[in-house]
Amino acid sequence: MRKRTANNETVRPRFLNLNEFAVYTGLGKNSAMKLGRDINCIMRVGGRVLYDTRKADQYFNSLTGVN
Repeated sequence: MRKRTANNETVRPRFLNLNEFAVYTGLGKNSAMKLGRDINCIMRVGGRVLYDTRKADQYFNSLTGVN
């Protein structure tokens, strides 16, 4: 996952492409794609498919009981 910098501050992107989302979740591409569909964190922008990390984090937090 790439980090973007602005004014010497590191900014993590909220939306990731499939390869970045697979790295973010620690899953393979097919499993990450299925997870994205199952938890409804997919967003389409034109022809691009992006994955919302906030929705993914909420899902993972609900599994672990972390707030």
